[in-house]
Formats: sequence, structure tokens, C-alpha cells
Amino acid sequence: MSTKTIALESSIYGRLAALKRDGESFSKVIDRLLSEVADAHTGHDILRGLGGFSRLTESDADRFLAVVAENRDSEHWEQ
Repeated sequence: MSTKTIALESSIYGRLAALKRDGESFSKVIDRLLSEVADAHTGHDILRGLGGFSRLTESDADRFLAVVAENRDSEHWEQ
């Protein structure tokens, strides 16, 4: 198996480390989290899957809402 090195901000590393389960590598925790998000079908599913993360800062929440609004404006859903 080949490996790659990535750089993370220390705050992101801390959040990721907090989500690690006993005996779980960082690769496994990232794989698990990506699988949970990939299986999500709604925003509610995604947010529920992120339940282990700390609360959003006001700035992050504003950014999240801006992305949702932008996507609503750019996506055309058949009714």
C-alpha cells in the first residue's frame, strides 16, 4: 500500500484526532467519515453524520449558510 503525506492545520488535526476510535489509524478515520458523508442523501444526514464534531463557530455557520444559499440559487430541481 502506498502512502501520501498531507498537511493539516493544527486545529483540524485536533478535531480529527478527537474522532479517532481506539486502534483506528488516521487513514481509517478519514475513510469512515468520508463513507458516512458519501452515504448521506440530505443536508440533515450530513449534519447528523458530523455529530462528533464540535459546534460550528459563527463564522463557519455563516459560511455554511452562504454555500447552501448559493447551491439553492444555482441548482434547478425538477418538481
